[in-house]
Formats: sequence, C-alpha cells, structure tokens
Amino acid sequence: MQIKDLFDDMPLPEGAVVDIRLQKLLREPLDVCADWQRTENLLLEAHRLMPQQLEVLVALYKMYAYSNRFDESLQRIEQVLTLSAALAGFPADWGSLQAGATWLNATGATRLYLYSLKATGFVQLRKGNVQAALAVLQKLRELDPMDQVGGSVVWEMAQRLLDSDLD
Repeated sequence: MQIKDLFDDMPLPEGAVVDIRLQKLLREPLDVCADWQRTENLLLEAHRLMPQQLEVLVALYKMYAYSNRFDESLQRIEQVLTLSAALAGFPADWGSLQAGATWLNATGATRLYLYSLKATGFVQLRKGNVQAALAVLQKLRELDPMDQVGGSVVWEMAQRLLDSDLD
C-alpha cells in the first residue's frame, strides 16, 4: 500500500496541479496496519509542510479510522469540515445547513465537506454511536440527494445496525 491509496475514493480537484511535495509523499510505501506510526509521521510532516492541503487531513482521518483511533479521526474530520466550509463560504456547523443549489454538482471544498460528513457518519458507526451517525447521515442525505459522495452506503449500514439493535 502507498499513501496515495488513502486518497483512492476521495474527491481530489480535477485538473488541479498537485504540489510536488504531496506527489512525493503519495508514492511513499506504507503499511497502515503494521506500521501506522510511520504512516502517521509521514502524514503529520506533510500537514506541517502543507497545512491548508485538505487532502492530507483527509488521509490522516482515514488512517486514524483504519487504526481504530476514532476520537483522533473525528478531530481531523472536524478540521476538514471547518477548513472546507471556510474555503467554500458557508458555516461549518452541518446542523445549520440547508439543502439547495450550493450542494448540487459539488466540487472542491464543498465536495470535501460532504465527503467528510460521510466520514463522520462512518466513524460514529465504528464507535458504536448509531444515533449520532444517523443524525449526520440524515443531514448528508438532505444536502446530497443525488448521493454524489456515496453517503447512501453508510446510511444503509447504519440502518442495518439500528434494525439489528431493535431485534
């Protein structure tokens, strides 16, 4: 596995020039399971060099989630939500957001925001917080009714967990 594998399903900006430091980092071999400390150090160094590079923060929160470090993952997700909302020009608090044209055909920071809401739902599920996951995923369904970021997959997982809890 390489660090770039943490970016596989992430909505990177199309046609954007990727910083040479990030390109080099993406080619680094890693083993998130066996050597997560090296992976974490590489990503933290990348974040230090490129603090506004949202993709590095996304890779960090994915790495933390894969390592079952859910609280750290949620902290990084919150950073991405805050930064991407600021870049896109809307409030970071997902609970206050309304469906509308802003979210249709979302790109760039707006798409990363939606993607990170999906990640919030997933990590909350992994923590066993089904109700918290459902709340954020319901908001994602409102903001992204066309399911641009694939939130429906996590929504269905949450529904299955909820149904199994009721049995």
